Amino acid sequence: MFWSLYLVTVFLFSYLISAYFKKTKVIFFSCIVILMTPAQIEVASSDYAPAIFTFFYNLTLEQDFSIRVLRPLFLSLPAGLTCFWLFSTIKRKFF
Repeated sequence: MFWSLYLVTVFLFSYLISAYFKKTKVIFFSCIVILMTPAQIEVASSDYAPAIFTFFYNLTLEQDFSIRVLRPLFLSLPAGLTCFWLFSTIKRKFF
């Protein structure tokens, strides 16, 4: 239930951010990738949470500066933008 509500909120928030700026597709896709990338909350647990919020939670409330929770984001953002670029290039050439 929580993840479905979170996904709807992420899509709505990304749409509102991209509607404010002019390049809607790139900003929309970047916001979705940033907000939906999961990370493990703790090393020993199998619970997942959004990476960006887990990082800020650890930084502010636990005062633990660790980049461990941002590793999935550093991997998924370039991979997602590369896939978006490939898809848009293929779409432009064939359609």
